[in-house]
Amino acid sequence: MRHIYILICFCLVMGFSSCVNDLAEVNELFEQTKPGVEVAKDIEILYSDSAIVRIKVISPTLLRHLDPNRLVDEFPDGLHVDFIEDDGSVGSTLDAKKGERLNRDKKMIVRDSVVLQNIRNEKLETDELIWDEATAEVYTDKFVIITKPEEIVYAYGFKAKQDFSQYELLQVVGRIKVQDFQNEFKN
Repeated sequence: MRHIYILICFCLVMGFSSCVNDLAEVNELFEQTKPGVEVAKDIEILYSDSAIVRIKVISPTLLRHLDPNRLVDEFPDGLHVDFIEDDGSVGSTLDAKKGERLNRDKKMIVRDSVVLQNIRNEKLETDELIWDEATAEVYTDKFVIITKPEEIVYAYGFKAKQDFSQYELLQVVGRIKVQDFQNEFKN
């Protein structure tokens, strides 16, 4: 009988000790997450139309803010977006170091080292770009650099289809022909 009592006490002690959490680990977990914020890691979001994937968003971190007055998805560690053509190929890509999707407005604002590229080997670089999902357009009033195979264009303000197939520049401030630029460095 005494052995059973010792065995029960041993099992109870072992059972209780296995349920104890390190207080420092618990505090660290709560310090990393804010109240009213959901955290997701290594995410992939697919936008589809008629069961065909049109856009793919990839990010290492998504913070979903649950404030009912301002529903926002934040991408603090950057994001990559593929705009997909009808045939399934990628028509253009968008990369940025930070992003924020305003869910009610259906707009995404990307910032910091923003690069938009298309299949025609054209590249847009800017500090901020707004993607309007409802109109399928991207735009900015900030300074932009567009690099094309034949020239580099500097401008303020840009508006385009989200696939970067057609675009307009609002205020061009400079153009450099790539051939002229290459010749200058050869001399």
